[in-house]
Amino acid sequence: MVALTVLIVVGAIVWFQSGTTNSDKPSQAIVVYCAAGMRKPVEEAAKSFQKAFDVEVRLDYGSSGELEGKLELERTSQTPRCDLYIPADLSFVERVQEKGLTRESIPLARFALILATSPAQDDLPPVQSLNALLNSDIPYGICDEKAGAGKKTREVLDKLGLWRDIQSQARVTFPRVTELAGAIKTSETVQSGFIWDSTARQFGLEIKELPEITDNTSDISANVTTTSQNPTWALRFARYLAAPDKGAPLFEKHHFTPAGGDAWELEPEIVFYCGGVNRDAITSTLNRFQEREGCVIKTQFAGCGTIVGSIQSGRLNLPDAFMTCDTSYMSMVQGDFERATDVSSTHICMLVRKGNPKQIKTLQDLAKPGIAIGTTDPQMSTLGALSHAIFEDIGIKPALNEQQSIIVTSPTAHELILQMEGHDKLDVALVYEANCQHLESNVETVPIDHPLALATQNIAAARQTRFPNLMARLMTEVLSAESKKSFTEHGFQWEAPSSPHP
Repeated sequence: MVALTVLIVVGAIVWFQSGTTNSDKPSQAIVVYCAAGMRKPVEEAAKSFQKAFDVEVRLDYGSSGELEGKLELERTSQTPRCDLYIPADLSFVERVQEKGLTRESIPLARFALILATSPAQDDLPPVQSLNALLNSDIPYGICDEKAGAGKKTREVLDKLGLWRDIQSQARVTFPRVTELAGAIKTSETVQSGFIWDSTARQFGLEIKELPEITDNTSDISANVTTTSQNPTWALRFARYLAAPDKGAPLFEKHHFTPAGGDAWELEPEIVFYCGGVNRDAITSTLNRFQEREGCVIKTQFAGCGTIVGSIQSGRLNLPDAFMTCDTSYMSMVQGDFERATDVSSTHICMLVRKGNPKQIKTLQDLAKPGIAIGTTDPQMSTLGALSHAIFEDIGIKPALNEQQSIIVTSPTAHELILQMEGHDKLDVALVYEANCQHLESNVETVPIDHPLALATQNIAAARQTRFPNLMARLMTEVLSAESKKSFTEHGFQWEAPSSPHP
């Protein structure tokens, strides 16, 4: 019986662990629509990813425009299939985003448009410019504009006023860049063509340096579709493709220039320092981001004075991102962070007893004898620092000190409100309007008319974070329409620029 019991327990543990592991896997394969020119590195990365995590990655190749058309058809027919779209040029990315077909975009690599010729064609006349190509008898080809290389060719040559001439004299047009490269290598019909430098090197073609098209690069990115059935695993594979020690070397191996991705972790752990006033408004946003990205956010809520002190104490205490209670605190540590973006704002108000029995109507009334005032700690909290700055500015600070009117100093506004609601020790407390959305019936607010009675919250990523791209996506989520709804529902005014996704 003991042996049987042990077997049952061990079996249950194995079953539970197996079930826990499998539950995190997608219910179906990750489907990737990939432009043909990126086939080799993406295919190799997909095999490594599948082997490491036992998650199937199904690749579907075509021209960027052709794959875009499939995304549109899937939306129209309500038959979502694709999870990740990897086109050959940024213009396709911008277009599908405008159409609402994709959401997150993870940079992968870049390549350049060049004129390629076959190394077997030793008798070709030298081509040193586009005009020389037009005036020669060299048969050349171009790509259809549905392909990234074709779209880029037109974009570059249109600016030079040569597109119509180049297009009209082209011997042949191919739907995919790999087909044109293959024809240049093996066919007598076409001996040169406008393709990507990486494709030319993959096919062993010669690259002609033409001054007119030098430095015309295209950015490659992996874009999660808005209809993805597996957004978390799609994002993980995209991060894997971009990671310096995973997909990036494969892109480099096949003659692309890696874009510089985040350090690879299946579940990245990020540290987020946040001023306490934002807690209720931002929590749902952080939870939503954490679930979608498959990451872990370790959030530390505190007064901004405390947070800044921790940051200034040494690099070991640097978070990946910091959201303030007021912009003044970001300026104290700006050297450690990227440029900050304003998110929201809230006014400071006076919280008094129901009916305002002490008739506290203005800030000057706080200097009356017998008024018991509560503030947050000015050394630890933005709210406390601003409150004391207001007292100083309007000239009542000496009177408050002499009368010892400030009898309670708490770390947070939340604790002040609890003290006001819980007992009658205080007559008034200075708190944020955003803290006063769900007050008990025994208190009410009095507005403050003073320029310092406004705190603006901003956010920035740390310069030294290991996950700069992940942080950029977190910024986007914090600035999203859904986040805006949460902040305004919690009493904040919205200050952020418009977001690219809801």
